[in-house]
Amino acid sequence: MPIRLTSRFRRNPKPPETFDGVLVLRHGRPYDPAWDLWRPIRRWPGVIISALVTTGLLLSIAYHFQHRVTQAKAVVQAPVGQPIQPAYFPPVSLTSGAVQHFTGVTSGFNIPFTATGRLTSWTFSCRCTNNFNVVVHSAAGALIEIPVNTIGPTRVATVANYKAGDYTFDVTADGRWTANLIDESQLAQIPTPYRYFSAGTSVLGPFSSTSNHLSVGYLGSLGELLSVHVVDKNGAGYGYPIFTIRQISANLTLTNLPPRSYYLVVSGVGLWLVDVK
Repeated sequence: MPIRLTSRFRRNPKPPETFDGVLVLRHGRPYDPAWDLWRPIRRWPGVIISALVTTGLLLSIAYHFQHRVTQAKAVVQAPVGQPIQPAYFPPVSLTSGAVQHFTGVTSGFNIPFTATGRLTSWTFSCRCTNNFNVVVHSAAGALIEIPVNTIGPTRVATVANYKAGDYTFDVTADGRWTANLIDESQLAQIPTPYRYFSAGTSVLGPFSSTSNHLSVGYLGSLGELLSVHVVDKNGAGYGYPIFTIRQISANLTLTNLPPRSYYLVVSGVGLWLVDVK
């Protein structure tokens, strides 16, 4: 017969009784007092205590790391009182010679336009629910580029680096859309100091070449990159390709700028802040 250990967490077994020849009944069934010696040990109290101890240990470890690990801080902070702005659309009259304006309420094909060969930009907007897509073709029908391919409501700007000539584009849309091809060289200069807080791609300018102090900040995710290029009215680069990674800011004094004005082509997935003085 095994040796039973007593514990304050279980009931002590009854002392052995001598059999007097009388069959004992319990709950209407035959009962032998020796059966009490084989009752399983109650382990629930020990399990509960072990769980409580383990939980306390985990909580203490979590508390330690929560108060001791230094969190990374972003260098770029959202400007106080300045909301995030959409892609920059130059303020230009739709009746001026600086813009070719197109609009529609559904898909369209073989829509003609002309490129000047100078710095131009596209601005697109669509009250779409599904896919909004624009495909540019040469006069011979060759695919040139796909400047926009989004889903849902859209407001996008991008650079149009086309050689002088005639082109067409196709639109896939299920809502009212507009497309503007803007000749940047015909725009009026933007007064400085100038600040723009946005995301994605924008063509900012023109700025006077005397406003040569540039601050750039970027707040993106891992693997994302911001690029800022200084170009002239013909789209030619002026030796200032600026690349920054996430949570980086840079302050530059631009030299050897174009004689009168320059533009900033900004492209990045995350938030960026450009300050020109």
